[in-house]
Parts: sequence; C-alpha cells; structure tokens
Amino acid sequence: MLQACDQVALQLRKKARFTGEGYPDYIFTEKYSDIELSTEIIGLNLIYINQLAAVLEGTLRTLICEIMEIDSGKIGELSISKKSDDEYGAICRAYSVTKKYKEDVEFKGGWDNLKRQYQEVFDKKIDSVLDKEKTSGLNSIFTLRNVAAHGTAIVTPKEKLDDGSEADYPFKWQRKLQSLSVYVKKEFDLDLLDVLQHPSLSYHFTELVKEFLTKFRGTAELPTNSQALFNNLQNYSFGYRNNFEFPQSNKN
Repeated sequence: MLQACDQVALQLRKKARFTGEGYPDYIFTEKYSDIELSTEIIGLNLIYINQLAAVLEGTLRTLICEIMEIDSGKIGELSISKKSDDEYGAICRAYSVTKKYKEDVEFKGGWDNLKRQYQEVFDKKIDSVLDKEKTSGLNSIFTLRNVAAHGTAIVTPKEKLDDGSEADYPFKWQRKLQSLSVYVKKEFDLDLLDVLQHPSLSYHFTELVKEFLTKFRGTAELPTNSQALFNNLQNYSFGYRNNFEFPQSNKN
C-alpha cells in the first residue's frame, strides 16, 4: 500500500503548479496559498488519502496483533509450567481469550474500532498522542477515507444548519464533515471542496501521520514486523521514490 502511495505522490508532485516567485525544488514546503488549485488533483488526493489511512491503520493493527501474539506465547509457556497447579485452568482460559481477541483485532477493521481495541489492550488512548487540533486532523483522514469509500456526493452546507434539521440530508453531512471542514479551513484557509483541489493536502496529512507515529512510538522497542512498518512510514519522503523495509510477514 505504501508503494502505491509512492506512485500517487509522484503524480501529485508532477501536476503541482507554483504561483509564487521563483522555482522551488520542492513545492510542498512552500506556502499553501502559493500553489495552484486544480480539479485534476481531486481524484489523486482521494486515492492517496485512502491508501494512507489503510497504511496507518494496518501499521497500528500489526503492532497490537504482534504484541498480543507475544503475550499469547508467554501465557502458553506459563500454562505448561503450571500444568499440575490449581491455576492451570485459569491460565488456559486467559490464553484462549487472548487468542480470540487477537482474531477480533485482525478482522474487525475501522479506525474507531482500532482506537477502542488499543485502549482495551494497553489502557492508553490513541487520541492522547497529539494535541486536540492535530488529533482532529488525524481523525479527519479517516473521515475523508470513509466518505470517499462510500462513493456518494460530498455535500457541504454553505451555512450552519440548526439542530432542528437532523432529518435533513445536508444536516447529516454537516455533522459528519464538520471537524474535517474546520481543520482544513484553519490549515489551508479553504473550504473542503476547494482544499480537495490542493496538491499539498496529501502531503500535509502525510507529515501529520509521521509526527503522530514519532510521538506514539517514542523510544520504545518494537517487535520486528511492527518496527519495519513504523520505519517505512516515519522515513517516508512524499513525492520521491522510496525504498521500503519488508517485514517477515503481512507485508504492507
């Protein structure tokens, strides 16, 4: 999936047009207002953000599953050593529950599910890694991914609708997209339908994901496969051809 991101990012860099003074070598670090909007960019942004969301979710899900696999092994070893003890039955039940929950984590997708599962396993909240504003931006990646995945028109009301309009179609979209709209307005000074035409939208979200992973990871040692996936994302250079580490299994 990250290799697919590479191809889309290269296209975004190729199509990006700078309107400011000079000829920058790398357009994405320039002021957003100095970069031209284009309807050609909409599809590329939606494709890229969809892939980025999948890579981030898959990376964190791999981490949870890998740690639970390690824990399951330790419980299994403990059950063997306790075979003649009263605790043997309780340890076996714990092993069974852990294995079953690992399967739930692997097969129950979705960002909200992942955040809940992470909190249940590690007693920590993913939403506490970044500040409130950046957390809203991170969650917005998945809002946009879900909207695009459903293949329906994006409706953004021009004015805020009153609470009495819950049954109206535009109100439902307003509630779904409000935090995303607020976030991109602050970062790009553009409305949602306009920011989708901005070549730097995908770059911006990529840098946000990299910042999140750096703070999320800290100085912790990661299991082998998770470490490779984290390294790939943290070292990712948007708009360049990247070389990736491949984990031993579950290649992303």
